[in-house]
Amino acid sequence: MSNAAFVDEWNSIIPFKIKAIDLEKPTEQFVYKSILHFLKLMHYDVSSYENMYNESNETLTMKRVELVARINYIYQLCSDSKQTSFFYVDLVKPSKSSTVEPNSDYIDLLILTSFSFIAGKKIIHLLKVLLNYLFYINMVKETVLAKANKCAEEYSELNARLNQEQINKEENKIRANKINRHIDDLKGQLTQLKDQIATLEQRKLTLQEKVAALKANDQQLADKIIKLKIEQSELSDLLVADDEAADVMETKLALDREIEMLTEMEIELQQTYEVHVCSINNIRPCNALLEKILQFGIDESCKNLRAEIVELNALYDKLQKESKDLSNFLDALRENCVEIEALVAEKNQEVEVRRRVLEKKDRKNDGKHLEKMNHLQTLQQTNDLFEHILVVLRAEMQRVTDMLEKSLNVMK
Repeated sequence: MSNAAFVDEWNSIIPFKIKAIDLEKPTEQFVYKSILHFLKLMHYDVSSYENMYNESNETLTMKRVELVARINYIYQLCSDSKQTSFFYVDLVKPSKSSTVEPNSDYIDLLILTSFSFIAGKKIIHLLKVLLNYLFYINMVKETVLAKANKCAEEYSELNARLNQEQINKEENKIRANKINRHIDDLKGQLTQLKDQIATLEQRKLTLQEKVAALKANDQQLADKIIKLKIEQSELSDLLVADDEAADVMETKLALDREIEMLTEMEIELQQTYEVHVCSINNIRPCNALLEKILQFGIDESCKNLRAEIVELNALYDKLQKESKDLSNFLDALRENCVEIEALVAEKNQEVEVRRRVLEKKDRKNDGKHLEKMNHLQTLQQTNDLFEHILVVLRAEMQRVTDMLEKSLNVMK
């Protein structure tokens, strides 16, 4: 392709217009602007290169290197020969034309002219390659863009899926860490629960021993209760009812009154007996004297006196008999009083014994009742403790089961 045809094709598609003379002696600005407009048509971001000549030398050099690297990649990609490269010097000094001094040698002039021709030819080759590449891009743009868009969509979809997989992976990792921590916590709680179960088992054994001891004690108490019931049944036969006790007390009072009356009668009879004894003692001398008188045979008056004496002797005998009867009655009355006092003492002793038995029984019943109430309260507290322990163990086991179910659900 001639330079004129190349210029026409370039100017037909690229906004930066060129001339044939520009290709003969290219400058840095020419090459820079040509490359810049080419990159714009290729939809590259060239905003960082548009004002690079207004920046510092260090920054300018760095931007030149970047621009050369980009063009060199495209140049080598589209060139026939892999040995063709676009260098930094090709941008900075695209044509090595210089002013020839008057005294310059002809060979130097020929070398400079040759270098200038080679450099200009390289720039023309570069621009032709870039233009051809641009034509090719425009020709396959729709197809390539469709494929590129499809690839981009697939890439975006795959990237989204990859990101989602990454997110899921991170979530699974976090979930796995939580599950591991949860498992560690459960292991720690399991150890504590094992210790608690061991402690509770020990307490259970202790309480079972206490319950066995209490049962044995209950059996002993039951045996004692049976024995006391038997004693109570035996004492019930000897127990005097309230009405019978009242009758005994009334009988005792009546006997006491009778004893007092008989005692008074005894005193009166004793006094009468003493009077009769005194009278008899007084009559006896008279009777002896009268017996002596009667032996001498006295007249009728004496006979009357003898009759009186006989009557007095009869009266004396009668009184002596009555005195003897009264003495016997008094002795019988004394014996009866002694028997009554013994009966009263026996009844009092029986009543006292029964009263003590009843008091002792009441105290025993009260003590046994209080002891049974305390024992019942102890058993109730033991039962409550067992129920509380069972509730705690069930709650702990339910908690462990729930935590294991949650862990399994999370792992699923």
